[in-house]
Amino acid sequence: MVQNPRQAYGALFVVIVAATSGVIIAAGFVAPEFVIRGATFWLFIGAVGVMVVCAIISWLADLPRILAREFGSNGGDR
Repeated sequence: MVQNPRQAYGALFVVIVAATSGVIIAAGFVAPEFVIRGATFWLFIGAVGVMVVCAIISWLADLPRILAREFGSNGGDR
């Protein structure tokens, strides 16, 4: 069980959003002609912006420590 559910699942949410943004950004490098056309260009730019925001949140809140403390293996439940 997690000690602080709001903090733990908030940190996990930021990681999931960053991973989703990373997939969109990677798709921009794999298929640039698809990204340049139409609305997907703004999706790509938005994903870059979201990734920057997630990085700032991660740095300010020390997300790796939160995730390790809440979800890390500590030999079983206490």
